[in-house]
Amino acid sequence: MSNKKKMVIMLGSILLMIFITYQIGYSEENKKVKRDKQEEEVTHSTFQFKGNDFTQPEKERQIDLPIKEIPEDYDLAAENEKLELHVSPQTLNIMIKNKQTGYVWSSVPDESVLKDTRLNDEWAATVTSSVVVQYFNKDEMLKSGSYVSLKGTVEHLEKKKDGFSADFKLEELEVDMSIEVVLEEDSLVVRMPDEAFKENGEQKIASVQLFPFLGAVKKEDIPGYMFIPDGSGALIRYQADHPQYDQPYIGKIYGKDEAVESKGDMEVQPESISIPVFGMVHGVKKNGFIGIVEKGQFNSEIVAYPSGVNTDFNWLSPRFIVRYPYFQPTSKSMGGINTFQKKRLHEDKEIRYVFLSEKNSDYVGMAKTYREYLEKNGQINPENKNSEEDVPVRVEFLGGEMEPGLIGNKLVSMTTFDQAKMIIDDLMKSGVDQMTAVYRGWNEGGLTGGNPAKFPVEDKLGGGEGLEELKENLEKKGIPLYLYTNYTKAYGDQDNFDVQVDGVRRISNRILEYSFSNNLVDEKFSDLKINYMNPVKALEIASEDMKQFERLGIDGISIEDTGSILYSDHHSKNRLSREESASKYEELANTLSEGLEKVSFYQPNDYMFKYSDEIFSIPMSSSRFVYETDSVPFLQIVMHGSIDYYTTFSNYHADPKKQLLRMIEYGAYPSFYLTHEPSWKLQNTPSKDLFTSSYEDWSEDVVSQYKLVNKALKKVQNASIEDRKVIELGVVEVTYSNDVKIIVNYNTKEMEVNDHKIGALDFKLIEGGD
Repeated sequence: MSNKKKMVIMLGSILLMIFITYQIGYSEENKKVKRDKQEEEVTHSTFQFKGNDFTQPEKERQIDLPIKEIPEDYDLAAENEKLELHVSPQTLNIMIKNKQTGYVWSSVPDESVLKDTRLNDEWAATVTSSVVVQYFNKDEMLKSGSYVSLKGTVEHLEKKKDGFSADFKLEELEVDMSIEVVLEEDSLVVRMPDEAFKENGEQKIASVQLFPFLGAVKKEDIPGYMFIPDGSGALIRYQADHPQYDQPYIGKIYGKDEAVESKGDMEVQPESISIPVFGMVHGVKKNGFIGIVEKGQFNSEIVAYPSGVNTDFNWLSPRFIVRYPYFQPTSKSMGGINTFQKKRLHEDKEIRYVFLSEKNSDYVGMAKTYREYLEKNGQINPENKNSEEDVPVRVEFLGGEMEPGLIGNKLVSMTTFDQAKMIIDDLMKSGVDQMTAVYRGWNEGGLTGGNPAKFPVEDKLGGGEGLEELKENLEKKGIPLYLYTNYTKAYGDQDNFDVQVDGVRRISNRILEYSFSNNLVDEKFSDLKINYMNPVKALEIASEDMKQFERLGIDGISIEDTGSILYSDHHSKNRLSREESASKYEELANTLSEGLEKVSFYQPNDYMFKYSDEIFSIPMSSSRFVYETDSVPFLQIVMHGSIDYYTTFSNYHADPKKQLLRMIEYGAYPSFYLTHEPSWKLQNTPSKDLFTSSYEDWSEDVVSQYKLVNKALKKVQNASIEDRKVIELGVVEVTYSNDVKIIVNYNTKEMEVNDHKIGALDFKLIEGGD
């Protein structure tokens, strides 16, 4: 072999070795990158579960909670088989002993805790007071004060068989009040009667809190959390090292009264508060209570101060509003002054505290206690629950929507009655056996073209005959049909609605109205005004609509806003308080329920629960405020097994897989907003924000989500949720009353729980309580 050939072979060998070495190194590096990427994905996946959109696992913190000594200057006011009530005759502070656990709850922190806490004079007085108020001084400025700082004195205290009543005076404000505190089985009931409320001076009360520091915890001296009814429910855990929060949580029960309280155009709307409850836990599975606002809730807010807002204490209570501040315009250019209601609201105030022991002392126990409370008071009834073999999916159709034309408006047809029937037939052929159908925009003029004047049925969609045929066709298939309506919002003057007479007035006497325009809908709709209907007028319109529904053979309607938006009306001829408005809405719901087979509401407040055959768009999380540590399915635990509830539309879910797992975990049914035509046809209509709705695009998702949720929930749909545990980050176990368990794994890797393997982003159903 020549030297030249040897050189070529040697060079080739060297190059081959270099190539092999590179490939091995690249392969190993590639594997390392993949491993790092997988680990990063798992780490990221775990990290997201530490956020307040999820529930955290309970820490294994074994601690014996100290039993408070009841001071000698506290008198025994009453006792029964479960509780003892003690009161300080001088300060009216109370202590309650739970006889089952021996634990003592106090309305004021212990002296030993106060000595080690740095408080300014104002907060030192507030923390030790049985009553805290806000008031308007002589200059109409809003101020805060307390029983101690305002020189409260007891005028008369009378012990009763089950508790005590006391008359007291806030001397600096020249205000007389009374309070009654009694025991009822496992509950403490605190009342403030309106008739004994007297203001004798120039300064006027704005709000009242009763025993606001009941159960207050300094930092993390006692493990546990506060529960607030934000959206589906939220926890604020006690923390040793806390941020210095700027603001407390203030949540208005049933939402803002828009006739009095301002609503900024750019304001981010929090999740709704549909139930008047709150709670505290001192040691999970040890001691707790749930508070229920029984009277005065229509003008109340839940106030929760996490440790780090003004003091080191975690405390919460309802705040009863006596007078609202408001802005009074004095010119057309919106100049004006800040003032307040001169006549106070006349409402009794009442809170029920139900004390929880051991295994019921957590948010699950609170939800079960509230469920029993609602059942006892006839607000929910498990016997009314449907019993179908398969669970349903909600398919909500948009029929027609209006579009401005050169001369007047024209209708954009998105789903005719025949097309809705075709879509349902196609879904049934694909294996979707149970559905709830809702039809929007069925009326003349389409969705935003004819409310409150709805009739006749829009001809371009098939008219009255087409609607009747659709209803009869679905009835044969066992599918309920709801016609969508709204008895709160009106789109300007109509044949049956005069804005000047029937529209709600703000406290300033201006009409309560909003422009439809927003960032998504262009200026061509700037003249489209949304007016709120007086509830008396709404009841009248609903009664007239019933005649038309009966004529068409319609037996189901779905109602948006009317069950969730609550306001007062300050029209001189139609004046209503929020409580009176709620009463009229109940009358409206009862009228419709008596004449129709099914009535359903979107995110209804608790006073509408008993009229709701199904609940649409139930909140599936909290508002995730920075001080909220966990989101919990409190509402779902209350409802499951009594009323079917559905999520918001899956078209709008940013993370469909996560939301699908959450449906399974929360026991909620899927929902879709569908059209036969592509959604781009809505680009010049008020429904421009419906970005994606075409059945052609969503049909596979409807079928796949239905089948998966049905597989998970069909065996528990009539059972109540009895327990919920976060096993570890991203792994949740839900136990039902029929001994079925569902374990959901949000992690991107397989997890094992009690010898059960749950795949990544999957769930496992376990029967027989195994």
